[in-house]
Amino acid sequence: MKPQTMQAKFAYLALSLLVLIVDQVTKVWATRSLKPIVIHEVIPGYFRLSYATNRGVAFSMFADSSFDVRWILAGISLVAAVAVLGYLYQAPTGQRRLSTALALLLSGIVGNLIDRVRLGEVVDFIELHWRDVYSWPTFNVADSAICIGAVLLALDMLREEKPDDARPDTPVPMAAQAAEERQASSTE
Repeated sequence: MKPQTMQAKFAYLALSLLVLIVDQVTKVWATRSLKPIVIHEVIPGYFRLSYATNRGVAFSMFADSSFDVRWILAGISLVAAVAVLGYLYQAPTGQRRLSTALALLLSGIVGNLIDRVRLGEVVDFIELHWRDVYSWPTFNVADSAICIGAVLLALDMLREEKPDDARPDTPVPMAAQAAEERQASSTE
């Protein structure tokens, strides 16, 4: 791998590490500061910080399972993290959206994996709500990174981003291209 390519990959791994550190530090803070308080209103009626844990996956699925899903979910998370890391390593250097998506996915997966292995559950503390009518499930920085990474990945799949070095210098106007195709088909 070229040194320039390695430097670009390192930048995305650094982003992933930074998000992972923020995730873990905020979870420690939440455990120490919010656990005894339970709820801290930041923007009354819309945003609060409240300590919660989740043994399951997104939206607390499998949290009430009669068997310990800790190691099953940790194993799935480990496989996913290795797959995302491998995909990040193989991703073309010029595809910034894809690489950013993968870096965010990696940090989120690993952040929640650390909680599962260390605590047997994931620490959540961010709660968005609308008055007391609706409350979005409590989440954390890792969950946010996974969601943002998934959206970026979906956008990348929908709008294939060309690597910087693969973009043509002068785009061909669509009208000119259509005229050439008509002319070519009329001569046949």
